[in-house]
Amino acid sequence: MLKRKTIAAVLAGACLLGTLCMSHAETAPLLEGTDHTAIEKVTDYLYEVTYDGYEKYEEPAQAFFSEVYRTGAVACSSVQNGRIRGRNYDWYLNDNPALIVHVPAAEGRHASIGVARTKGLNCEALEQNQDAAVLELLPYGTLDGINDAGLCLNLNVVTAGEMGAFEFKTDDPSDDLHPMMIIRLALDRCGSVQEVLDMIAAMDVYPINDEFEAHLMISGKTSPEDETYKVVVVEFIPDEAHHYQMNVIDEFVDGKAVMTNFHLTGFDGSVETLTPHAMGFERWQELVRCYDQGSDVPGMITLMKKAYFTRSYDLYNDNFWYTEFSKGDLTVSNRGEAQLNGDLSKAGDYRETIEKEIAVAKKGDRTAETDKSWQTVHMSVYDTEALELTVVPQEGSLGFKFDLAGRIG
Repeated sequence: MLKRKTIAAVLAGACLLGTLCMSHAETAPLLEGTDHTAIEKVTDYLYEVTYDGYEKYEEPAQAFFSEVYRTGAVACSSVQNGRIRGRNYDWYLNDNPALIVHVPAAEGRHASIGVARTKGLNCEALEQNQDAAVLELLPYGTLDGINDAGLCLNLNVVTAGEMGAFEFKTDDPSDDLHPMMIIRLALDRCGSVQEVLDMIAAMDVYPINDEFEAHLMISGKTSPEDETYKVVVVEFIPDEAHHYQMNVIDEFVDGKAVMTNFHLTGFDGSVETLTPHAMGFERWQELVRCYDQGSDVPGMITLMKKAYFTRSYDLYNDNFWYTEFSKGDLTVSNRGEAQLNGDLSKAGDYRETIEKEIAVAKKGDRTAETDKSWQTVHMSVYDTEALELTVVPQEGSLGFKFDLAGRIG
């Protein structure tokens, strides 16, 4: 792969491959390139586009995401209840767009729909024909999706701890894979859970950066020969030689498939079995507690709103998510000292940080370069039987529904 190339060289090459045009009318198509249709604005912060012929960008995309996504990570929550998948994607309060990416079926490729984002693009740049090269790579920025075989995947970060200190299985860089790439490659190439596992097992999946890795929730038929519907989480755990091994989790606490931002390997639902410096424990607790609500699409939307990231700024909520502010020594092991439950005197050294985040969240400035708070920048809910996707952008009140072909509501 090309992850050792400079990002400037990669983007310069991508710019030469497509000429983009623009319409200034908000309701008209925005950008059109050689490998994607015109980009349609659905609502603020949400756009829709269809891609084809993008496979030639696989190696440049690997280089791009290796560079860009080694600088940070996101907080996410995922739930699978029956055939319904809910997923929140949390990041800084910003004007970065989420793009609904449609991919038609082709020889050797499944049709799919998913949500793509990249830190390298904002709404202004999108509508003013800036950073056009990023658009050519965008299919590989798909963070969650479903294909025509009913295979559904999403990627969440996980905080690296003792479990996360791993080395590659081989010294051959040709099989290295950035975790951001897994979603797109699996949606295109795989029709079952087993096919995804086989694809991942053949590659070295490296960490996002020194502090964060990724784990995946995958659902679909078990294998080409077995139509049984299955949900698994895939994590990368080192063996005694520190070479990572792919760990597949198919049994969940209380039978509830919930994944946030700590390793589920070895976790039995208790504080004692959490990995050090885990994030997302309170979100996990809330989603497990209310899990049964998510048995249909409207219920899953309601459930995922309970885990909106802005709730972490609510000091007066019993579910204040203090582990989101972990700085290396605030862990669940001393949660009795950190639990606030409305008592600001218990916030200690984190009171100033928390109050600043609350002030920024209330201000709602998506363009500020400093002092940014976090929010859920998009929610995805998949009906994996109907092959439909509902997206709620930027913690809004409205959801927009899509199928493999386009917007349906």
